[in-house]
Amino acid sequence: MKDAAPAFDCRRCGECCQGRGGVRLNEEEAGLAAAVLGISIKELKRRYLADGSPPWDILCGEDGFCLFSQRDGTCRIHQAKPAVCRAWPYLAGPLKVESAFQEAKSACPGLRRDLGWDEFKEAAQKRHQS
Repeated sequence: MKDAAPAFDCRRCGECCQGRGGVRLNEEEAGLAAAVLGISIKELKRRYLADGSPPWDILCGEDGFCLFSQRDGTCRIHQAKPAVCRAWPYLAGPLKVESAFQEAKSACPGLRRDLGWDEFKEAAQKRHQS
């Protein structure tokens, strides 16, 4: 009988909030994030986003954590998180490449330890359907 535990249960460890690059906000997401924070898009860009045109990279602090990440593992813009953050851990890499899945599983305590790659892909498919 299969384990009834979910494939993924976020532990708010913040591991997925570390690392520079790869997490971006498009114009719509930036507007939503600014609204959640109660600031203008101009102020959001000045304080939290890399220069350039959209999509904008979210800046990280000296500790390597996303500037929206809080010490308790929560996100300041949770209601307006970028698509890549909402999708975690069901990202293209871990879904397509087993070694990427294994890396994600070793870094993320929210992924069940006995979870296999096929079961992970099934869980992603079910999540996408709901």
